[in-house]
Parts: sequence; C-alpha cells; structure tokens
Amino acid sequence: MPEEVYRPQCSTSKQAHMVVWPKWEVYEECLAKDRIMSANGDFQDFKKQVLKASVQEIDEQAAHATVMWNFLIAFAAKKHFYRNLIIQVFNKLMQVPSWVAAWEVDVKLHEKVQTLHEDLQSAIGAQHEVLRKSIAPAASKSVTLVRMDERPEEVRLAIEREKIIDAIKEEVESEEWAEEEIEAEVSAEASTHPALSALQDGIDAAIAIDDPSKMDSCGLSALNKLRIGCISCAGDDHLFSQELDNAPKVFNFLLSLLKQHKEFLNGVAEVINLLMASTWCSVFEKSQLLQERLRELPKPLQAALGMQSSKVLAHIDADARRMVAGGEVSDDMKIVADRMQSIRAPRTSGGYAQAVKSGSKSVGIEKWKAAKTPEGHSYYYNSRTGESTWERPMELGGPLVYKSGDEVEVWSNGMRAWGKGKVLQVKDDKVTAEFCLRDGSIARKELPCQHKDLRPAAAEATQAWSSDEQEAYQSWFNAMKEGSSSSKPALQVSQFLWRSGLPREALKQVWAIANPGSRTSLSFEEFAKCCRLVAHCQALDADFVKRGDRPLRVRLRTECLHKRPPALPRFEKGA
Repeated sequence: MPEEVYRPQCSTSKQAHMVVWPKWEVYEECLAKDRIMSANGDFQDFKKQVLKASVQEIDEQAAHATVMWNFLIAFAAKKHFYRNLIIQVFNKLMQVPSWVAAWEVDVKLHEKVQTLHEDLQSAIGAQHEVLRKSIAPAASKSVTLVRMDERPEEVRLAIEREKIIDAIKEEVESEEWAEEEIEAEVSAEASTHPALSALQDGIDAAIAIDDPSKMDSCGLSALNKLRIGCISCAGDDHLFSQELDNAPKVFNFLLSLLKQHKEFLNGVAEVINLLMASTWCSVFEKSQLLQERLRELPKPLQAALGMQSSKVLAHIDADARRMVAGGEVSDDMKIVADRMQSIRAPRTSGGYAQAVKSGSKSVGIEKWKAAKTPEGHSYYYNSRTGESTWERPMELGGPLVYKSGDEVEVWSNGMRAWGKGKVLQVKDDKVTAEFCLRDGSIARKELPCQHKDLRPAAAEATQAWSSDEQEAYQSWFNAMKEGSSSSKPALQVSQFLWRSGLPREALKQVWAIANPGSRTSLSFEEFAKCCRLVAHCQALDADFVKRGDRPLRVRLRTECLHKRPPALPRFEKGA
C-alpha cells in the first residue's frame, strides 16, 4: 500500500494577508508633536500594510497620502537604520497613481525631500521619475549610480522578501519580533549587514537546539528565525558563504526537526530551497551522513524536500522520486518552490565574486571538527572540504575503541533518549551493551563499534551549580512574588536581570541563550542560567560586553554556560 501523501497546512494564515490600516490620526499627531524619534512602531505598522496591500487597496486610502508622505520624509531624516524599508515603501506607493498625483502637486513635499542627505535623495529618486524630478539637481545626477540593491527592480524583490518575513512574524503572533526590531536599531552601529545578522541569529538559534526536549519547546522558534534569516539573504550568495562552516549543524537541525514535527514541513522546505541554491549546497552534496539522514525521513517528506532542489531530489529514495514524478506531492510544496525561486534571483552587488575568491583559498591541513545532532548523535565534519561522517577521523583520534566494562550511552529510538549502561562484550567490530531506559527498564543492544547510536558515557555535566550559586539563585528565584514555586513570568525575570546594570545589548544575548524559545515563563534552571551568564558578563571586558553582538553570544554559549563564574552576579541597580 502506498504511503499516505502528507499535505501540510499553509505556512501563513489568512489574517497575515488581510490589510488592516493603522489609525491615520496617529501620524498626524506624530508630525504635529514632532515625536518621530519614538515612531518606530508606527512606521512598521504602515510599512507592513503597504507592502502586502494591492494597488487598489492603497488607492482607496489616497485621502491620507499627503500626511503619510510628510511622515515618511520626516522619518527618513532621523531614522537611518530603516533606510532600506523606507525605500521599499516609496517604491510601492509610487505604483499607485493617486499617491503619485498627491506627491506631484505638493511643492512643499519637494522642498522637504531636498533636505534629506543627498545619497538618500538619489536612492528615493531612483524609484520613480516623479520622485527624481523632486529631488535636488545634484542628487538627481547620481540616480544612475545608486547601489545595486536600491535600484527599482532589486527593491521590488526586497519587497517580496519583506512581505514573507512580515507574514512569518504575524503568523507566530509574538511580541518577540517587535522587541528584536528595537534591539536591532539600538545596536545598529555594532551590527554587520542586517540580512547577515538575521541569518546569524537564525543559525545560532538552530545550533542552540542540542537535545530532543529543546526541539519540542524551542524548535519552531528557531525555525522561524532561520526562515527569516534565509529569506533576508535570498539570492546573495556572499552572505551565505560567510556562514558555510555552520552548514552541517543547520542541515542536521532541519532534518531532526522535520523527523519529529512533520507539521513544520512548509518552513523547513523554504529553508532547504534557499540553502540548496547557495554555496551550502556543496556541503550537502559531499555529505553521505546528511544524505543518509534525509532518506531516514518518511517518503512523502523526502518527496516534498526533493521538489525544492534537483540536488536534493537526486539523493532521496527511489520511491520518493516516483512520488514527485507522479504528482503525488502536495500543491503547497510547488507553491513554496515557486515563491522561494522568485525571491532568490541572484544579486549582482559584487559580493559574489568576493565569496568565490575567498572560498578558493587552499588550506594546508584538514580541519575536522566534532559536533552533535539535536538528538545527541556525534558526527564530524571538515570545514575545508565540507565532508561529514559518523566515524571519528584520524585527525581527532581515529575510530572509537571499546572494551568490556566501559561505561557507555545507547540511543533508544522508542524512547527518543539516551540510556546509560556498560559494555558486556566486544567481538570483532560489534559491541553488546546493556543500558537503562528512562522508564527504569533494562535493555540490551548489539551495535557496530562506530554506530551513531553508541557513544562513551559523558562526564557529568559541568553546568551543576556550586553550593554558593544554588543558594543565591534559589533565594532570588523564590523572592519573586509572581508565578509559582517552579516557574516565574518572563517579564518579572527580565526586570530582575535589568538590575545587573549590564547593557541592554548584553542582556539580549543572555536572554537568547537561557530562553531560546522566548517562553512566557522560566523554570529555575533557566533562571539560574541567566544568573550565571550575567556573572560571566560582569567579569568580561566591559567594551566587549557593551557591544553585545554575536561574538558575545557565541562565547557565552560555548565557554560560559557550563562553567562556574569567578564570582556571583551582582543585582544592585534599583535594589
């Protein structure tokens, strides 16, 4: 009997496509009271509706055109971080004749736009001939020299990407995104390319999923961040190439997530589509490990991913390929493939040539690294060649060797957990081990020595709190009046952490590590992680911590989370 064809839900809700115009009097008041500096949210609300609205829907709001043109100019003058989004809004509104007419007849708008920085005037003028006639003569001469990503055809592609991102944010109905937009502006000077920063946030969120329980609680949040990052970078291979070393970990995250949660197929398919159209494709093609994990998925899921890339299609099961050829895959997957292809037209910004050049450098030695799948299976990948394997390479000590009596851990597929036990016998290349399951029962397995379901017993986690930490963290946790004895509201925890005196940017990184799923309440363990990371931040170089960018997040996650701090954290501000 053929396998059931899996038909996922649409990735965006109907609500995400409805246009709900903001209250226009808010913008009139904003201009009258000159409160542009606090108008980030107002701009975002207008931008979201404009980008997803049809020309007819925008035309119906033409009575508000003059006010909104004035607002956009005032906002552009003070909010340089939003430059790309402002240009997108200008581009979209200039597709509506009634809004073009409102601009054309208002001489005061022409005078105001000429007060903007000349470079910004040129970018705005490039979006429409009417705008070009309105800007200063010097800026008009430079219109043909604007950056490639600010030319009208590229801006329209960016609009399509932004519409999808907005739909994802509306879909999850979380305040997390609005907060991140505010944080992004605060740390804009320390950030790299905004799209690259979004990609890095998604990658870091995926890498932070290092056990099945986190996959259940935080997997969707990490996937959404990864979707936003990949969509932001779609078509710019130079940006993807800068994160090539993380490709094996991200691919493993996606395959593990889909294996546990087939309902996330649409989102995973989007990411696979975009990654396989970038330099990351080479990592997948060289990795028998990833190809093997792909074929472990149910055939309908393999077929769905096969539709996203011919190079994925080449490595799925023969039956899954027949499903694709026979049209047995959900129409949603064709929609995903077409939409992702439409937003990943190559960007000719000059970055691609640089990526190829930097990627061609020869490295004299193999650079093997150890990593783990979200389920805890160890694997090894070569950051130079892109190869990955389950078997430990000679450069890292060679194949694992076991003997009778060795303490080991064995993976239980039924329990989806590791069980601790001992090696009973080693014969030829086979190991027989007895281990304890989560329900207390005893099981026995015979496995090849290098099988991924067998590993040496891990040392006890160093995360265990010292007696001083346990006493202090528990005391602070219990002192919070809201919540229960086992969990506290995230808002109250964040207010407590603010008393550490750390910069907002640093606290954002602490929060991302301790609460990767942005849950509304934190357990004691999660609260204790926050406290430990705060203590490490207080002991690190002040300038390094103040930047609060990705290097701090990586250092906290890899070096500090499981290491006892030199001193207990201080929470004295406002106490």
